Amino acid sequence: MKKLFYLLAVAVSFTACTNQTKTPEAKADSVVMPYTATYSSNFVVSDNPKNAQSVLQSYKDWEDNKLSNAPAYFADTVAMTYSDGTQFRLGRDSMVHYFQKYRDSLTSSKIEVLAVTNLHSVDKNADWVNVWYKQTDTYKTGKVDSAFYQDDNNLVNGKIVWINSKKQVLKKK
Repeated sequence: MKKLFYLLAVAVSFTACTNQTKTPEAKADSVVMPYTATYSSNFVVSDNPKNAQSVLQSYKDWEDNKLSNAPAYFADTVAMTYSDGTQFRLGRDSMVHYFQKYRDSLTSSKIEVLAVTNLHSVDKNADWVNVWYKQTDTYKTGKVDSAFYQDDNNLVNGKIVWINSKKQVLKKK
């Protein structure tokens, strides 16, 4: 339970920071960072709410077992990286088939979204939607699994092209 409260506190703090009114920013040369980001350090909150809506709707369609809606949210080719290092790159139809096969092993999947950030990398001109959530899956065998996830969804022209998913398994009490 402490982990859940900690995660919620971090999520609320992060979300609150992104929703603050603009304040004077420090000059870039006045703060020396100990590391240089290899991808980007120049993110702003996106002014395109459709990206977050598309990503969240794809999660809702997973929960409701309506993966036939996937063409509305996913690009022709989608890459995915799981927390265990597994990576794949599939055409949208193959990806939907892959996801549907797994979803068919479940009687239900419940998603509780904890935080969503809708970002734009200025220097890379790239759109990202980051989602923190808890997912509880009930298998047809009766087994129930829950975990926290953080997914980084990269969108191009409003379609998801890459999902980088991190998972924290919840220990049973």
